[in-house]
Amino acid sequence: MEAWSLLATRAAALLNVAVALGTGAGGGQLFGLAVLLASAMLAESALLAGWALRRGRPGPWAGWADLAAGCAALAADAALVAGADVHTWGFFAYPYTLVGSCALGLLFPRGRQVAVGAATLALVYGAADHLSSGQPLWNAVPNAASYLGIAPVVWVVARWLRRMAAELDASRAAALELARRRAVEAERARQSRMLHDRVLQTLETLGRGTWVADAWMRDQVRAEAAWLRWLVERGGAVPDGDVPDLASGLQALARDRARDGLRVAVRFPPPPHDDLPGVPDAVVDALLGACHEALTNVIKHAGTDRAVLGAAVEDGAVVVTVVDQGRGFDPAARPRRLGLSRSVEGRVADVGGTVRVDAAPGAGTCVELRVPLPEPARDPADLR
Repeated sequence: MEAWSLLATRAAALLNVAVALGTGAGGGQLFGLAVLLASAMLAESALLAGWALRRGRPGPWAGWADLAAGCAALAADAALVAGADVHTWGFFAYPYTLVGSCALGLLFPRGRQVAVGAATLALVYGAADHLSSGQPLWNAVPNAASYLGIAPVVWVVARWLRRMAAELDASRAAALELARRRAVEAERARQSRMLHDRVLQTLETLGRGTWVADAWMRDQVRAEAAWLRWLVERGGAVPDGDVPDLASGLQALARDRARDGLRVAVRFPPPPHDDLPGVPDAVVDALLGACHEALTNVIKHAGTDRAVLGAAVEDGAVVVTVVDQGRGFDPAARPRRLGLSRSVEGRVADVGGTVRVDAAPGAGTCVELRVPLPEPARDPADLR
């Protein structure tokens, strides 16, 4: 917008020059010099407009350069028409710089800069006009004062338009964000309906009936069905207060994995800080889910029935480790499994954390989950 405004005002200024030259056509050598000066004005205007169209609004340096060019045009034109009876058309630098002073309001970001630029043009015009034609002050002063009115008004209007444009951009961004959230909520609701109508119904039917002969497995199916119903009814969100603290959650996870035949030892910081500081619910949920998947990998791939869960606070971050002394693997030679990349790394990354995997064939595996804690939770004395 500002580039086109600059182009329009400069075109209007050049139109004044063209009209003046048309009036003075046939003025002999003086007319030829006037055309040469007008050509220089046109070249400077073309450079300024071209820069604005190609790269957007120029910086304040362009305003100072344009101001210097305008002052030079006034001085050169005054010298050109001094003593000649051509002032009515020959002093075309005045209407050119008067309309062109709109550029000061567009190029300068501060009102003080605009005031200095407008005052400079007014003083240079007054001196040039008096020296070239000797006009009385009652005529020169109002003409000079015109500079002091145009540039500041343009600056005020341009500033208001920029503020309106910024508010419009902010409103558009907010509308797009709202539309994105609604789309996410709609997709989540659609997926919840699918889970409820198909997977959840099947799990609850299996948990109530006699199709699953093993009592422990039937209990597990009922537990998973209850968890899935909780997830579906809340749309996948984790409300505050519905997640246990990290220590209790890890201990419960160890007991749960024991039903699968995996003996999990849980290690917390030594006394007196034998608990963990308060960790946000979203972080706890992500860490527990990641640990659940990591222990599932131990059951499936490690070839051992023992694992160790560790948790501590180090350097302002909560660190949870899952260690086994199983068969291990070479991380560089084997592509990441879906469970590791999505259920472990993806969960931790969602809360701003990182995952590091140390493993070697025959030497076991260590999965380290590290999530930075918010400032209030970084003091180990703030125990839950």
